[in-house]
Amino acid sequence: MRKRPVTVTVDAELLDYAEQQVQGGDARSLSAYVNEAIAARVRLERRARAAWGGLVAKAQEDGDAVARAQRMAAKIRAQLG
Repeated sequence: MRKRPVTVTVDAELLDYAEQQVQGGDARSLSAYVNEAIAARVRLERRARAAWGGLVAKAQEDGDAVARAQRMAAKIRAQLG
């Protein structure tokens, strides 16, 4: 995959920890550590999105569940004004 340089600001404690991982040999470089952390977050979000989509699809098959959700959404909209 193509790499691009980027400048970011990171919490000092997080940067210290990441640098310790590099110094301890648990990561090849700071760039590799950050890249791996972002990749892990992407995988997590994609799994969560897929799981949510599956639950929504399953719920939509249940007419009673759809009706309950619509009633709840209407109540929330009314409360929010």
